[in-house]
Amino acid sequence: MWIALTDFDGKEIYLNTTHLVSIREHGRGAIVTHTVGQTVVSESPQAIRKVLGLTQTTAFSSALHRFGIEGRA
Repeated sequence: MWIALTDFDGKEIYLNTTHLVSIREHGRGAIVTHTVGQTVVSESPQAIRKVLGLTQTTAFSSALHRFGIEGRA
């Protein structure tokens, strides 16, 4: 699934969400981490998660967590 986001200069950015790694709060917007890099967008993490249909539970559960691996050294 592709989503259109906006950078702080007003330009649209299109991201393939198949390769989305994380969404973090950053000032008035969010830092979106993708497998090929990061970008800062003007949308909030909550707005992005809503568009993607992610709930608080699914937003914070990762494959490693489901297998009990996350947090191990």
